[in-house]
Amino acid sequence: MALLFSACGKIDDEYIDRSTKYNIDWDQAADSSSSSFSSVYFNSTKHHFNNDNFGAIGQYDYWPEAHGLDVLIDAYNRTKSAVYKQQIYDFYEGVKAKNGGGFYNNYYDDMGWHGMTHLRALEATGDTRYEASARLLWNEITKGWNTFDGGGIPWNHENNDAGKSKGVPSNGPAAIIAARRWQKYGDAEVMNGHNNLEWLSMIYNWMKENRVVQQSGRVYENIEDKNGDWTYNAGTYLGAALEYYKITGNKVYLNDAIKTADWATSTLVNANNKVLSDWAEQQDHDVNLFKGIFVRYLVLLIQHKDLPETSRKRYVNFLKNSAQILWTKGTAKSPVILFGYHWWEAPLDGKAGLRAEISGATLMEAMATLKQGGYLN
Repeated sequence: MALLFSACGKIDDEYIDRSTKYNIDWDQAADSSSSSFSSVYFNSTKHHFNNDNFGAIGQYDYWPEAHGLDVLIDAYNRTKSAVYKQQIYDFYEGVKAKNGGGFYNNYYDDMGWHGMTHLRALEATGDTRYEASARLLWNEITKGWNTFDGGGIPWNHENNDAGKSKGVPSNGPAAIIAARRWQKYGDAEVMNGHNNLEWLSMIYNWMKENRVVQQSGRVYENIEDKNGDWTYNAGTYLGAALEYYKITGNKVYLNDAIKTADWATSTLVNANNKVLSDWAEQQDHDVNLFKGIFVRYLVLLIQHKDLPETSRKRYVNFLKNSAQILWTKGTAKSPVILFGYHWWEAPLDGKAGLRAEISGATLMEAMATLKQGGYLN
């Protein structure tokens, strides 16, 4: 596989190494990344994702499947390749079968990830099976809302009656689903007693009041434990704020998104290289997927026309730094593209877990999106 970068002179970006710049063709990087992901990780027989590049299957994995589908959708939206479209089509029955014959899951956050990406699959391909599954998932998720301690959706069904284990992992995706379903269906959809704008207001306000430090934009699970501050929670909260702003035009919500983006991009990073990072990253672990989720929502914020240019430039430079270091230091390129779980360290044993691969592929697709939109000029 051809090397897709070359070294040249000095740069003035805020985040990138002052002594070296790499001219990376982000379209080619995304092409090689997503094609490797598609061919190596997608199980062509069972039509779900393998757990690593050697074909291992995580039988009880459910939530990473949704984010793998997101990468296929990203690649299809960018290329219109029939290969990706067919895999998006095949995924539906493959993952349903792997999950026991349906998309219901014990965990509200896991159903939330699928609820979001099924809507994306519908929008990208017009496959109405995904419209039906997205609606069924949303129905189950809204059933999880309860009034213990002021509301919120818990982590799983076992905690529902006790009102325990509520947090951003369940409520962030739910708020984004509510916003997007309101924009798509309007007053025509009422779910478990509320329209989707009402759901958005209830869920978003619960998060803002119970899981966000208003002064700094910090998104937390436990106010006393900063090791519980995760990139994906920051991502879905700022994503929900952005969707709320799209609906209302109220600058409060845009400012919420900016404040959290500023906090995350200055805090949830490796101290040495300013690359996006979660503290517990390790081989084949859920946490390795979190960064890709944050990237997805930061890119949507970058693309919004009302984002101040100073913020846009800062976020673009932040992602350029992470992506450049990932591509030049954190990626094995032969015989296929494999990403390290630390974005500054390539896989040394020839093995990359599904979650790390999804995060890296998401970032490569994000950079191609920014390039095509003219944001990297």
